[in-house]
Amino acid sequence: MRDEKVYHEYANWKIENHDLLKYLVEGNSDLIIRFKHVIDVTDYLYDKLIDDDQYTEEEDQIFETGYYYLFDQVEEIVKILKKSYHNNIKNLERRAKDVNLLLSAIDFQNELLGVENFEQKDMDKLVDFEQQVLKSIESKEEIPVTKFEELDQMTVEMFAKLNVEYYPINDIFLEIADELGIL
Repeated sequence: MRDEKVYHEYANWKIENHDLLKYLVEGNSDLIIRFKHVIDVTDYLYDKLIDDDQYTEEEDQIFETGYYYLFDQVEEIVKILKKSYHNNIKNLERRAKDVNLLLSAIDFQNELLGVENFEQKDMDKLVDFEQQVLKSIESKEEIPVTKFEELDQMTVEMFAKLNVEYYPINDIFLEIADELGIL
């Protein structure tokens, strides 16, 4: 039996973050690009639950995965927005590229945690990288292009060594959106 509590949590979360999400979606923000398809699929499945008694366990799992991912991503954005930008979303939007770098570093950490035989030193590198980027964002320092290249190089080497192919969640949800016919 499906636990529908998570669906109520999602509805409340959407209400709590309505203004931010609306701004990001309507402005086609660079911040929303990283999880646009996750929102689309999660919203679709939320609506489907209400209308369809044939809702599957697989759909429930996809919904929960999407919701928890969105929750984590938006929580990070909200923390930065409050702490460093005093809730001025326009100023944060100007740093969207840097915030996305931070969120990517976190995504890679989560992916690494899902690999059975990862090395702690690799996780430590990612955490250190995240902290460097966060410090730059908080102090409003420009993040050089080399930091983006550094993350790419670091993660390519880590996942190649582990023989793991990294597949971003937004890409997975893009495929799901296509299968659901909601693109």
